Amino acid sequence: MQPPAPFRRALLLALFCSWAIAPLAHAGPGLDEIVAQWSQGSFRSPWMCELEGRLVRGVRRVLIRAQPMPGRPPQMSIEFIDMQPGTATRCVDATGSPVPNLVGKLQLKRPAHRHPETAKRDFKRMLGQDKGFSYSVSSGRLKIQPVASPPAKAVQESFEGGTVTLSLIFPATDAERALAEFRSERKLLLTLESPTGKRILLPLFDPAAQPRPAR
Repeated sequence: MQPPAPFRRALLLALFCSWAIAPLAHAGPGLDEIVAQWSQGSFRSPWMCELEGRLVRGVRRVLIRAQPMPGRPPQMSIEFIDMQPGTATRCVDATGSPVPNLVGKLQLKRPAHRHPETAKRDFKRMLGQDKGFSYSVSSGRLKIQPVASPPAKAVQESFEGGTVTLSLIFPATDAERALAEFRSERKLLLTLESPTGKRILLPLFDPAAQPRPAR
C-alpha cells in the first residue's frame, strides 16, 4: 500500500532540500571569510616624536577585527588606539611627514560574495591582480589631532562612505623602508580615505607574525 499523495510530495520535498543543502554545508569558508581572516590582526605602525629636543621612536596600535556572523559576511572593524604623544612637539613618519594622532573606530563592509565553491581561487586571483582588498566604511568617526606645541585642536571627522584599503608592500618603497627594522612575516600598507578626500597612509606590521627560524 502506497502512502497518500500529500505525504509522498512532502517526502520528495524534504529529500530535495537535503540534497541542495548538503553541498553548501561542505563548501568551506567563502571569499568574505577568507578576506576577513587575511585582514584581521593586532598591527603596529611606527612613528618618531620629538620630546625635549630628541626624536623618540614609538608605534601606533591598529586593531582590525572580524566578528563571525552566521549566514552573513563577517562584521569588520578597524580601531586606532591613542598614541599618547604627551608633551611631544611633533611626530613624523619615516619620510619626515607629520603624523597626526588618530583615535576612534570604524565599521567596515565588503560586497557579499555568493560563490563559496570558487572562494579560494577568487582570493588568489584578486590578491594577485589588485595586491590587496578594499572595504567601504559603513559608519564611524575619527578624532584627528596634529601633534604640535602648543597643542593643536582636534577635529572629529566622519569617514562614513570612505574607504579602507589593505595592500601588499613592495620593495624599495617608503612603506618597505619604514618597516625594514621590524621582524614580521605580515607587513601591509593601510590607506584610509574619507569622503572629503582626506588620505592617510600607514605602514603596518604584525608583531605576532614572527619569521620562522631557518632549518
